[in-house]
This record gives sequence, structure tokens and C-alpha cells, in this order.
Amino acid sequence: MPQIRNILFDLGGVLYGIDYHRTTRALGISPEALPSLLQSPALAAYEKGLLETKDFLSYWQKEFPTLTVAELTAAWNAMLLGPLPQADEVLAKLASSFSLALLSNTNDLHLERVEPEIQPWKVYFAGIFFSNRIHLRKPDPDTYRYVLERLRWSASETLFVDDNELNIAGAQRAGLRTFHLSPPNQPQALLASDSPLFSQPISKPSP
Repeated sequence: MPQIRNILFDLGGVLYGIDYHRTTRALGISPEALPSLLQSPALAAYEKGLLETKDFLSYWQKEFPTLTVAELTAAWNAMLLGPLPQADEVLAKLASSFSLALLSNTNDLHLERVEPEIQPWKVYFAGIFFSNRIHLRKPDPDTYRYVLERLRWSASETLFVDDNELNIAGAQRAGLRTFHLSPPNQPQALLASDSPLFSQPISKPSP
């Protein structure tokens, strides 16, 4: 099997803290309702940049008529915990041995807060790909293929890291090697001795 030379990171739940239950509580719904919320067609369109924020919130107002636009916005952003404290150390260490990039399903509301917070990490990444800007969304295999083509990376030499099993399965269908980060919000697991990154000889990334 080819050596891993590249790491493609998810953002939320991997490098950036996420707690979906803060959003479900703010919306007044049960945790069991979370999967249908995250798989709604409106969210898929919003995260592919095909729906504007006002239209996304208008859709949500029909689903949650007792909440104002301001309350819905606050609820949607409630899941955002901020950059994980271990993430910078993990990125710095891995960047010395691998080429790194970022691929995130995201949206305009979240990026207003998140993008400035992760600005210091840009020095680590060969590329940053947000679903709402590339108009492609995980777990569609074409999303990963697009990123690999843009970066000129080989799928067999690239490890994709995500906390979502559906996204892991999509990456596998695109031919990438994968690491399912479970539990989420624990990026230091990538530095563990049993991580797939350290069960092989390590070489410096190409300049």
C-alpha cells in the first residue's frame, strides 16, 4: 500500500469544537430529531451555496414558527464551540511530515464566525475547501475527487479524517484512505502511536 503523504481534514468535530445538542436544545427539539435536521434538503442546498441565508432562515421559520430570525440564528450558531485547544499542536506536528488540507461542509452563517477564528491555521494548509464555495458537499464522492484534482493529490496517498461515518464512507468510495475520529473533538488521537499515520515510515512533504 502506498505511503500516506497527505491529510485531508474535516473541520467541525475534528479541529473545531462542535456540540450539536446545544442547537437542538435551543430549538426545543429532542436529540433524536438531530439526524433529520442535518439531512434536510434546505440545509443541503444552503451548505452547497445554492440557498441564501435569508431563504434558509425562512425555511426554518416554517419549521419553528415560535422562534424569531434572531433566535434561529443564535440556535444555529449555538453548536459552535471554537477552535479545539489541541488542534494547533496537532497541525504543527503533522505539517512537518505531511501535506495538509481542509474540507468542510459549512455555510455562510457559520463562516462569519468560524473563518476569522481559524485564520492562524491557514499557514498549515495547501488548500481550504468550504462546501458552500465549491458547490459540492460531503459525502458525495465527487466532492473529494474535486479536492484531490485541485491539489494534485493521489487518493491512495491521502488520509481523510472526519468524525461523521457517512462522510468517511463517501471518501472511501472516492478511493481515499480514512480515519474515523470517534469520539469527536479529539484531534490528539491522530498523534497516538496506533494512528495510521505513525504505523508507517514518515517522510517530509514535498515543497
